[in-house]
Amino acid sequence: MTSTKKDPVLVVLQLSGGNDALNTIIPYNDPLYLDNRPNVRIDLDNVLPINDRVAFNPAMGPIKKLYDEGKVAVIQGIGYPTPSRSHFRSMDIWHTCEPEKVGDEGWLGRTILDLDPHKENVLTGVNFGRGLPRSLVAPGVPVASVGNLDTYGVLTGIEVEEQRTKALDVFSRVYSPMIGKGPVLDYLAQTGLDALKGADILSSAAEKYSSTV
Repeated sequence: MTSTKKDPVLVVLQLSGGNDALNTIIPYNDPLYLDNRPNVRIDLDNVLPINDRVAFNPAMGPIKKLYDEGKVAVIQGIGYPTPSRSHFRSMDIWHTCEPEKVGDEGWLGRTILDLDPHKENVLTGVNFGRGLPRSLVAPGVPVASVGNLDTYGVLTGIEVEEQRTKALDVFSRVYSPMIGKGPVLDYLAQTGLDALKGADILSSAAEKYSSTV
């Protein structure tokens, strides 16, 4: 029997910046909210109630729809004992989940290592955005960091597809013989080959998605 079950995918959307939590999930029936926010509070006639205590911001209509369908959960009061008042230390804790010490591994990096300890999938972790967030950094954990999916890949500056295909073939044949020649060459070769494979998978996935939308 053919199984249609797919592996679960964890998507983390990090919005760095000054989010106003009280105007995102609004305690619209709390008199303290009304009394202390005379100028910046949301008009209570426009909020999208979750229950009789809190509501979504009126701009969050699509999220409210997903919530009503049972596809979104709101978790409030997340924190840790003796929180730091330092913005930079707080961000460090967010990325490493280490409130008691300065961690050197990101929590998502550790998660990737747990999900794929033998590195069987070259795209267990993918970051969309410039640079690599610290939460994804962990020794021995490869993460593809994609700034622009349309231009992501190897030798993308070659515009003629036939020439690029030949160049990629040469690229692959240069790296393959390096495997087994020592740990440094193994690492370099595997990184190069994984980059080729990962770029191809991402490109194919994007094309498949666009053709079904």
